[in-house]
Amino acid sequence: MISEPELVGEERYGAAELPGQRSGTEDVVTTEDAPAASRPSRPAWLWALGGAVVASALWAGGLYVYETRAPDLGGYRASADLCKDAELKAVSAVLGKREGEGYTWGNKHESVDDSGCSADMRPVGYEAPKDEDGVEMGSMPSVTVGYTLHKKTDPGPEFEGTVAARHNYFGATTKLTRIDDLGEHAYIVRDSDSSGITLEVLDGQAVLTMAAHSDWDVDSGEPLTDMAEIEPLLVEDMKALMLELTN
Repeated sequence: MISEPELVGEERYGAAELPGQRSGTEDVVTTEDAPAASRPSRPAWLWALGGAVVASALWAGGLYVYETRAPDLGGYRASADLCKDAELKAVSAVLGKREGEGYTWGNKHESVDDSGCSADMRPVGYEAPKDEDGVEMGSMPSVTVGYTLHKKTDPGPEFEGTVAARHNYFGATTKLTRIDDLGEHAYIVRDSDSSGITLEVLDGQAVLTMAAHSDWDVDSGEPLTDMAEIEPLLVEDMKALMLELTN
C-alpha cells in the first residue's frame, strides 16, 4: 500500500529543501562533516594500458639482464702457455719426446680467448736424413693443440657445422668419426693416408683441437710413423688437458 507523501506546508509540497532553508542548527551540515569529494574514475582501458606498460618494462629489463649476463664458462680459464698445459704424455709413447718446449701463441679479448701450441716430437733413435751440406731434411712427427674459450656467445650451434665443413672441404681424403664420452661433442678426423689425425672437442664454452702428424720419408714421400694407435692416446691427452684448464 502506497502512503500519501508527508506535507510540509501547502506551498512547499514537492519543492526541494535546501540547506539554507532548514531551521535549527542541528540540521546544518558543515564542511568538516561533508564527505570528501570522490575522484573521477579512470577508464578501464587506461588501467589496462598502465599494466601493459609496466609488464613491458619488466620484460625488457629481464631481457637486458639475461642478454648482458656472462655465460657459464664451466670452470675453464684462459691459458697463459698452452704448451705447458698440454703435457702430451700419452702420444709421446708413440711419437717420441717433445723437442724443446714447443712454440706457443695466444690472444685475449673480452669476448674470446684463443691459444695454440705446436711441438715437434723426436722418436727414440730418430735421426733426420741430411743433405751433402749436413742440413737436416724431412720433418719429425708433430702435435698441434688449439684452444678457444668463448666468453660471450655459445659456440655449440656452429661446432658440428665447422667440423663437417672441414671434412667436406677435403672430401675423400678424410674420415670423420664421432667419439663418445668426451665433452659435449667430439670427433676424430683422420687423413686417408694415415699421415695425420685430429681430435676436435666441444665442451660448453670451450672448443679444443689436438692434431698429430707423422714424419715423412724423404725419398718415397710416405709417412714413416704408424698413426693407427694414436687415436686413443689423443683422447687420453685431451682429457688431461681439459682437466688442467678447469683447475
